[in-house]
Parts: sequence; structure tokens; C-alpha cells
Amino acid sequence: MSRTLSSRRIYPIYEEGGGDRLRCSVGNSVIVFEVMCEGRKMAMRVYMHHNPNLQAIYGERYYPKELLVNSSDREYCLADVVLCDWYEGESLQSKIEKLYHKPVKMEALSQMFEELALSLLGEKWAHGDLKPENIILSHDGLHLIDFDAMYCEGFTVDDCVEIGTRQFQHPLRDRNHFDRDIDDYPIALITTVLAALSLDSSIGKDLSTSDYLHIRPDLAVANKDEVLDRIEQIFAEHGDVRHYRIARLLHSPTPSLPSLKSLLEARTCEVESSAVPTLAYYNGYWGFCVEGRFVIPPLYDLAFEFSEGLALVKVGDVWHFVDTSGKVAITCGRGLGIKPFRNGATRIVREDGEFVIYRDGRIAKI
Repeated sequence: MSRTLSSRRIYPIYEEGGGDRLRCSVGNSVIVFEVMCEGRKMAMRVYMHHNPNLQAIYGERYYPKELLVNSSDREYCLADVVLCDWYEGESLQSKIEKLYHKPVKMEALSQMFEELALSLLGEKWAHGDLKPENIILSHDGLHLIDFDAMYCEGFTVDDCVEIGTRQFQHPLRDRNHFDRDIDDYPIALITTVLAALSLDSSIGKDLSTSDYLHIRPDLAVANKDEVLDRIEQIFAEHGDVRHYRIARLLHSPTPSLPSLKSLLEARTCEVESSAVPTLAYYNGYWGFCVEGRFVIPPLYDLAFEFSEGLALVKVGDVWHFVDTSGKVAITCGRGLGIKPFRNGATRIVREDGEFVIYRDGRIAKI
């Protein structure tokens, strides 16, 4: 016997203030109603068009041909219904628009999203339409909603019926690219923007009036996105090498980003005070090891051995000195001729002249 909703006590929720207006939101092919189901608030998704993947995606939450619906032209149809959890809160999109100018709160959002992203990248399925509007921030963290474009294990390209929101997808993402890595590009994009806003709120203007989260994937892949260029420079100037590398992934010629998970996981490790990390090269970048184990991940474009307690590293076109924890101790800026400290000082030649940099962080023009 097929399952139906008739045996479940479901009551619609009406807009505050009385009247008969139901609380709902309308999407491209779905109407989502707020309902009470056996004492619990839930989201009842009513589909105006049949999606053959709903059974595989939602399992027992899916009720085929459940609700009789009539349209404005008085045509009737039996609509599929899905009952989902309801999360009280705001979308991540709404939170970004409200908090982009508050760096501490943006950093917290950034960290929360990266934790969610890592959990997603460890799954055998993919959301398929990952964007801030489909992420709800509630009292207990971030939650995904709207799984209609989901990739499930065992699906093939023939099962692809939706490709997600174009503004967050790699330009080559189409129905022929449908596997567990379809969330890679949107994860890298959202991670990049959240981290950048936590460092520089000036890029947050006009968020509410744009269909994009600042970065346009088509321009990014073509190396023509000025906002992405600015964001990469922000990361370089702050010595945020991990997010700099994630931002660089947005230039990828393919939707799959195999190094994304390792970059999200990359962290410096504590070392004993007596241990001095040694310079090491891996996969095209420089980092630092102790006893053969990377304690500062290999992410730098250039680097030198530790000297007088600090190591000289380069992120993009900006030089920094970092301590043994990988934390930036001195930012030197863009320039030439710089070398590790010797007798408490070094020099750098910049566009505005030659400068001496002292071990205590002072920088003086010569």
C-alpha cells in the first residue's frame, strides 16, 4: 500500500494578524508551506512539476501525487509532496547582508561555513544547489535546505534534472557533469567571500541588489573578475595564505577542485619551543616541517629558512615574516631584494623607495 499524508495530522500555518493567507514561499517549481505536523513545525514542499529523483533524495519523506492542486486557468493536477524539517532562523544570504560590516561576526560565519563545507566534502552525496539562500542559520548552527538538485550515490548524468543556480556554479557545470564534486566550486566561492568580508568589509557593498555573491564565476574562470582580483590581494596583504589558495581555485578550468578539501583542512601545528621548523617543498609550494611532518602547510609561493625566530614568506606578491606557529609577525609589502633577518634587520626595495625592516617590526625609509 502506498504511503499518504491522510493519516498524519497536518495543519497549515497562517500569516500573523488573522485572515486566510497561508505562510509559504514560492520557487521556480515548488511552493513551500509552513505546517504543523503532529505537533511539530515542518516544511511541506508541493511540486508543480514532477522530479523523478525525489524518491531517491527524500525517501520516506516523499509522497507522490498527494495533493490536488488547481491553477489559475482551472486545470487540476495531483502534485508530489515532500515533508522536511523546518529550521527557525535566517538564511546565510540574509546574515551576510546584515553583518558584512562586522568583522568578528563575519569571521564566525566563515568558520561555521567551513565546518559545514568539510562535512559535505566528506559525504558520498552532494547538495547540487549550494548557495547562501539554501543555508539556514538557526540557534544550533547551519542547516542545508532544498535538496532537489542533489546528487546521490549511484546517480549518473542521465539522472541530472537540475544544475543549481548559475551564479554559484562553474560555467562548465552542465547536465554532463553530475557527480559528488558538484559542490566544489560553490563551496570555494562562498568560503572565499566570507573570509574576505571578515578582513575587509568594503567589498560588501551592494550585496542585496546583486544576483551574485560578488564574484562572477564566468569572469573568474576567464581571469577577468576584478572583485576576485581584489579579494586575492586582500588575502595576500594579510598573509592569509590558506584563503588565498582557495580563492585561486576559482580560476579553475574545470568544476572539480581536488585540492579544496585539503586546503580547508590545512592548519598549522604546535611545535615545541626548542624546535625550529625547516623549509620544505611540496606540490609546487613551500612550507615548514619538524621531523618530516609539515607544521606550517606548504602553501607559500616562496619561503626562506627561519632566521632569528622568523621566516620570510611570500603570498602572491606580498612578503611577510611568520613565526613558528605560521602567524604573520611583520608585513613587509611588495618589493624586491628582501632577505631573511641578519643582526636584527633586513632591507626591501619598494616602488616608493628603499626601506630597512627591523626584527621588532619597525620599518624605516632609507
